[in-house]
Formats: sequence, structure tokens, C-alpha cells
Amino acid sequence: MRARKFEMKPTPHAPSKHHPNTTFKKWVGDRTDLGLVKGETYTWTEFGAAVGIVASSMRGRVRGAKEVSDCHMWKAGERKPRAEWGVTNITRCETDADKLSQKYLRMSL
Repeated sequence: MRARKFEMKPTPHAPSKHHPNTTFKKWVGDRTDLGLVKGETYTWTEFGAAVGIVASSMRGRVRGAKEVSDCHMWKAGERKPRAEWGVTNITRCETDADKLSQKYLRMSL
């Protein structure tokens, strides 16, 4: 008897430090009350647990930045300080591919 489609697929593993598809980001913030060590890498789950939110919300806050800093870490239900409302930190060429592309685009022909 042949297995059905849903029986053929393996069950995905929960993210852990030993799973190859787990994303790690480097912590570069100065806050010490979160229990994170500056310069160490953490998963979305560990960052989310530090501020009391789920991993998918933490991933949405960071939105592709290479490193996680203090500006990404606020607790659920809290608001950012009024001074930070509407302020966006735009970093140009933040991925390695962007930097390499800009290197060759700036060369004279």
C-alpha cells in the first residue's frame, strides 16, 4: 500500500541551537537588565523571551538588520519614548551583498 502525501513528509523540528535552519543574530546593545551578553549570538526565541514577546514578533521588529540593539528591545504593551516616535535609523548597504554590489557600481568604466 502506498503512503499518502501527508504521510510522506517528515515532521519539521522545533528551532534549537542544534537545528541547521535556526537564525542567530548578534546582540550589540548596552542594556544589562535583559540578561543578554554583548557580542553573543541569540535566536529569535531568546530575544523574544528577554522582552516577553514571541519569536515572530521579534523577527518583525528587527526586519533584516544584521545586529540587534537597544532600539529593538521594548516589552509588549509598552510604548517607545516620545522622542523616538517616527524616528527611523536608515542604514545603507547593510548586507554583504549590498556592499559588494556598491563596490563595483562605483568603479569607473
